[in-house]
Amino acid sequence: MTNCNGCLKENIDGFCSACESKLFDRSKVSCQLEFNWNDIQDRIMGLPAGFSISGVQPKGFVGRDKNNLLAPNRDIESMYIIKPFLDSRRTLHIDSPANEHLTMTMANQLFNISTAKCGLVKFANGEPAYLTRRFDRDKEGNALGQEDFVSVLNATPGTNDHGLYKYNSFTYEDVGNRLNPADQIRFIRILVFNFLTGNGDAHLKNLSLLESADGDMLLSPSYDLMNTKLHINDSKIAMNLFKEMERTKLNLLTKTYNYKIGDFLELGKRLNVRDRILLQIEKEFRAAKEDMLLFVNKSFLSDAGKIKYKEVVELHHELLFNS
Repeated sequence: MTNCNGCLKENIDGFCSACESKLFDRSKVSCQLEFNWNDIQDRIMGLPAGFSISGVQPKGFVGRDKNNLLAPNRDIESMYIIKPFLDSRRTLHIDSPANEHLTMTMANQLFNISTAKCGLVKFANGEPAYLTRRFDRDKEGNALGQEDFVSVLNATPGTNDHGLYKYNSFTYEDVGNRLNPADQIRFIRILVFNFLTGNGDAHLKNLSLLESADGDMLLSPSYDLMNTKLHINDSKIAMNLFKEMERTKLNLLTKTYNYKIGDFLELGKRLNVRDRILLQIEKEFRAAKEDMLLFVNKSFLSDAGKIKYKEVVELHHELLFNS
């Protein structure tokens, strides 16, 4: 059985028509690329490379010419970001593209969380890659206003902090206080989803505001969602929920906080989200475990990756709702 390389719809070889429309403006694009990651590295020409999952995942930029995805050069607008698999020092490293694709797709398909459009492709040598369409560009390739929360909150690195300021300068409560009421509801749902799917890398640079057509700065589609625990020994969440710094009990970093659904609901209350809405969020995610496990089975993860991913979902669901 083959599933769509975009939405994971069953019995689809390649991209279904809906995903072709969303990702490629209805163009017929093969999930088999004609170039390798080395071709992208060779053509970056000094442009900054991006990193995620604790700074170890490289990314490149890809342009499109009609029905072909091309390695980036100076003549083609880079409408897509592409990521190869992690280096071999990471557990289940070859699964990282399928991991991110699954997590992003699950967020959108099961929970209607707005996410960057994405798909799973293969380089010419058969190695898997994660492909996502840039949401900071319009259809003509013009840049849209985007500001991540390092900039919004004016977070600055300390001396030799090795990038940790993205995690510990501010809290999710600080982020939530800068959002409008509708986005605050979306934000709570994203945080619960991240916890259930083991995403320990949702730091300030992975949360952004995006300029709307009316000029308002709204919470951007989610991006860089993945189960980081498949690959590294990661924390349950990336940042503290509250200003009280609940994960540093008695200022001892080894004393970690045990999260419950009530903590996420408390954050919602601090952001003045109505109790009725918070209870709906709790009900939705409490009932979602089996659907999440079934969704993992549809993914392109290896058998070992599927087992590990489902173990994380089951453990975190138990921690959140039952323990």
